[in-house]
Amino acid sequence: MRVPDDMSDEEAQQKQDDLTAYADDNGFLLATVFHEYVPGAQSAFTELVEAVQRAEAKHVVVPSYRELALSRSLQNAMLTHLAYATGAKVVSLDDCS
Repeated sequence: MRVPDDMSDEEAQQKQDDLTAYADDNGFLLATVFHEYVPGAQSAFTELVEAVQRAEAKHVVVPSYRELALSRSLQNAMLTHLAYATGAKVVSLDDCS
């Protein structure tokens, strides 16, 4: 979950609450929410991939694909990498509404 400087604590908490609600409603166990505070950084994504591999998780839930990257081509590359490295399916809350 990207947390830009201009995002309020309330907005960040709402995003996390939305993830928790989706997980609860769909029978998933929400193990960890990864936060990325530095624009353009990918350290949280790297941690996510490693955690999904360790846990052998089958799903990753994101508030939106823009949480991965702003550009569609980079989003697609990250989704492809995640699928190849872990086999997990990525669910975007934007697609569920």
